[in-house]
Amino acid sequence: MMRRNGSFWATTGTMALALTALVACARPDGGEKADAATVEPSASAMSPGEKLYRQECGFCHIGHNTGTIMLERRLGEGQGELAKRTDLDADFVVSVARNGLMSMPPISRVEVTDEELKLIAGYLARNNKAGEAAK
Repeated sequence: MMRRNGSFWATTGTMALALTALVACARPDGGEKADAATVEPSASAMSPGEKLYRQECGFCHIGHNTGTIMLERRLGEGQGELAKRTDLDADFVVSVARNGLMSMPPISRVEVTDEELKLIAGYLARNNKAGEAAK
């Protein structure tokens, strides 16, 4: 039986870690350009609602993350990116954020104030022209 020394395992572990990092960073199409959803606009170009959305909600709801994945499984392709949706109503966003819905936990007023949540909800509802007409 062949014995392996510690440096073999250290090298193997380092290589495995590097490979994992490369795979995690790779784009499915093999391209080098970042897609529009992952490119961060400059802070001056963002509205206060968008800044808060990115800061408070982006971990799950920007890019291919948990919130996006769960919404697409439940609602269909293209429905996971909240910022791109055209059917969101600000009152609905506030209700879901405060009370939670399915796999999304409720967000307390300590985490996000009512004023901040109103800005986030307004940002997410900005594309809903039908909601504006109903008001």
